[in-house]
Amino acid sequence: MQLSPIKVVKAPDGTMNRAALAGASLAKERRELRAQQTNAELDSVPKDINIPWLDPMPEPGERHFAQDLRGIAAGRKAGEVPEWKRETFNKTTSFGKVTSMTIQEQRQSLPIYQMRSLLIHAITENQQLIIVGDTGSGKTTQMTQYLVEEGLAE
Repeated sequence: MQLSPIKVVKAPDGTMNRAALAGASLAKERRELRAQQTNAELDSVPKDINIPWLDPMPEPGERHFAQDLRGIAAGRKAGEVPEWKRETFNKTTSFGKVTSMTIQEQRQSLPIYQMRSLLIHAITENQQLIIVGDTGSGKTTQMTQYLVEEGLAE
């Protein structure tokens, strides 16, 4: 089966080309309008924000917080929180697995627990020891506990 090569046809006066050009110009207009609005907001912000704070009787609305002004510079209104912050903040965070076992049962369920006596013996007999094990096997948390419980850590 022989396929013919694909023909590329350029029609600079076609409707697709006109629509693309019109869309690009509309996007440019919206971008410029948004920039003008942001610049107008930035121009309305006082340049020296410390003076109203020094005045014991300022006019209402004269005092501004720096964080509100930074928000205006970033294109947000004062006090407006970005959507990503609303989605991520105040959510319950889970640290590790949720289990109903007691701490003692959890310690005994780790792979290193079966090796405890051998480990303590190896530590007392050797100056240097290299321990290799899977992630979550208890190398970092349980070995140090065993050393403290045996009185080897001071």
